[in-house]
Amino acid sequence: MSDNEITFDSGDVTLHGSLRIPDGDGKAPAALILAGSGPTDRNGDSGLLSGDIGTLRHIADVLEKNGYASLRYDKLGSGQTALGPYEVDDIAELGFNTFVDAASAGLEFLAAQEQVDGSKILVIGHSDGALVAMALATGKDSARIHGLGLLEPLSIRLLDLLTTQIHAQLDAVVSTNQLPVELADELRVALAGAVESLRGDGTISDDLPEPLRNAGLVHANAKALAEEDALDPRELARSLPDGFPVLTSCSEKDIQVDAADVDGLDSALAHTNLVSVRMRNANHVLKDVGDEPSTGADYVAPLPYSLEFTEPFEQWVSSL
Repeated sequence: MSDNEITFDSGDVTLHGSLRIPDGDGKAPAALILAGSGPTDRNGDSGLLSGDIGTLRHIADVLEKNGYASLRYDKLGSGQTALGPYEVDDIAELGFNTFVDAASAGLEFLAAQEQVDGSKILVIGHSDGALVAMALATGKDSARIHGLGLLEPLSIRLLDLLTTQIHAQLDAVVSTNQLPVELADELRVALAGAVESLRGDGTISDDLPEPLRNAGLVHANAKALAEEDALDPRELARSLPDGFPVLTSCSEKDIQVDAADVDGLDSALAHTNLVSVRMRNANHVLKDVGDEPSTGADYVAPLPYSLEFTEPFEQWVSSL
């Protein structure tokens, strides 16, 4: 079945997406598929990388094979949706909740389709999209959602993750004598101050050192960073209903998500009906890198999608 081009509105933004309905009579179960951070479009392709990633399109293919309808869309800042009615200078006024609101509108659009069984709708989020999925499932849309797929999910608060990543980068350049210890310590202090400011009043100083600005700690991102960081994945997980169907996935070779963090998320999900998928050779975008380490360049390589993921994911959706 081919994708049907659709649009739906969220606030002032018209979002462009792909609706897929499987062949067959009657109403089908369905899934809303949510992309990760940055300019990532409905297929999982990134405006920052030249080449085909296709992870979200692959998920739609797997769902269709198992009788599921699906909706995936170009979120604001990606694909055909682009910046919608906004200019680049407007972005500072838009927060993370803009993306949660858009997902909510997509969920409403999907549930309204004649061929969709509104009582059996999953939300499947990849990477940052998993946080949006949990925000939906614990907010006003909770009654619409039958289960969650949290694929390579953000599993700790965003600023805690950013702090860990920056500390690791500083450790690496200090250990190779590319940066004096004193300068690294100054960056650590400035980072701690930026996190405190974002968590205190949602602002970022204009005079942060350049390496921190290059990491995204700039005024234009302040509102989005503060709103996303306010959503603690583990607290959201704990507030899901007992027995709620959830699947998480992570891989040893994911260079963006630490398996130990996902273990912590799984612990917070212990009261749910949890399926935890652990992989050895998948990268962050669920491609099989074999015996090689993932470098990020492999995201757009013509590699097969991981059977370590696809097979248990198929079993999960077919069991619901």
